[in-house]
Amino acid sequence: MYYEVYVDILFLENFWMNTMLLLLTAWTDHATVRKGRIAAAAAAGSLGSCFLTIISAWTTGIFCFLGNLLLAMGMVCIAFSERHHMLTRTMLLYAECFAMNGVLRYLGQFHRLGGVWFVCFSSISFLFLMIVESIWKQRKKRREQMCSAVLYLNAYQVTVEALWDTGNSLCDPITGAPVHVLDSMILDQLLEHAEGEHIPRYIPYHTISQTGILDVYVLDAMELRMPDENLRIDHPMIARMPEKSSVCQLILHCDLLPS
Repeated sequence: MYYEVYVDILFLENFWMNTMLLLLTAWTDHATVRKGRIAAAAAAGSLGSCFLTIISAWTTGIFCFLGNLLLAMGMVCIAFSERHHMLTRTMLLYAECFAMNGVLRYLGQFHRLGGVWFVCFSSISFLFLMIVESIWKQRKKRREQMCSAVLYLNAYQVTVEALWDTGNSLCDPITGAPVHVLDSMILDQLLEHAEGEHIPRYIPYHTISQTGILDVYVLDAMELRMPDENLRIDHPMIARMPEKSSVCQLILHCDLLPS
């Protein structure tokens, strides 16, 4: 039994796949993309794959595995200049390769992977992984922007989920103090259970879609509980949220964003 290997087609297919895998690796790890280095790495990886394919009939499985591992590390070294990220990016390159091959295997049941169909299906796989990883990165960033906040008013306290929001620059027009925005139901609960009379202040606000007046209350304290540390803020200004948010209960002022 023998196989016919068209080296030119094998080289082009591997070059196309390597380019997309390196771009996915760079995007996932926030690496700088240099077109020349990516092209050189993809070409080197494609040549290496062709060589390993040709000699695979005379080598063992462990040799092929080590050869592919060294080839992946070489591609990462050529594509990216930061050597201290080499191991992480090599692992990412393997993960992207497994994921893309999985999508290609699924698409391959609809049509034979060859020629133009290979280019189309591999491009679809690339776009699919980009979308999936984009959603994952957005959710991860959202989780990093969330923390637990404890609001204190007299003898009563309530714990809510808070969001670090770069879009909240609301300030008191007189004192310039930052104003945080709390869910209306939570604010009513806090005012109802806290002792004493609480007289609001009123400040104007405007967003892209609306303008209006918010009632603002000064609490005794607010404690932000984060994984690394806790931050206590005395006498924070809390405004009533004009619309219910499906993301969080408290929107923190942008000045409180951690560096």
